[in-house]
Amino acid sequence: MITRKKTEPALPLAALTGLVMLVSTLVLAGCATPATERYYRIAYPGNAAADAGDAAGVQYELILGSVQIPESINRPQLVVQKSATEASITDDQRWVAPLDEQIAQAVIANLRGQLPGAWLASSTAGLAASGQGLPRYHLKIQVEQLLILSGDKVVLEANWVLQDGSRKLLKRERSVISVAMSGAGYDPVAPAVSEAVRQLSAAVAKGMQTARAS
Repeated sequence: MITRKKTEPALPLAALTGLVMLVSTLVLAGCATPATERYYRIAYPGNAAADAGDAAGVQYELILGSVQIPESINRPQLVVQKSATEASITDDQRWVAPLDEQIAQAVIANLRGQLPGAWLASSTAGLAASGQGLPRYHLKIQVEQLLILSGDKVVLEANWVLQDGSRKLLKRERSVISVAMSGAGYDPVAPAVSEAVRQLSAAVAKGMQTARAS
């Protein structure tokens, strides 16, 4: 008696096609080039003149304390608002330095040009070169929102206060600044944020001038 070896049934064509596509997808995924990280910074004017060491024209000191920013946006990645209730964290689009530090640096640099009579610093340690006996003021900034609406605009909402040397409140303001982006994609984000910070600095400068004149 001859025994015939049982033959396994061939895979159906549809299943075979699906298997080939799955293998191809896995191969392509393994060979795909990872996304390149890009880094952005807030632009501000150079301050070579302020660093020259000539304090002859200084009339008062202005100290900017740390800028407070919600943890939801004070992160390395750009946080892009997709809708009123949805935001996207872009892992490959990042700030080159912490956002609160960048905003503080930009505000000080902007104010150096907007308040020529002020000696700007982020702490009392930076006031040594300004001399003794000058009136001193304190600035505090709290960013409530920094909305990046991709391809549309950037909206900066911030509260800020000015105090004199004895911490007496001189001015309390809220600034809501909207800056249109120049196009789609991520490249226009940093310039728009830079302009929003510049406008915030201008509002602070105007408030400082008003407080000193009153």
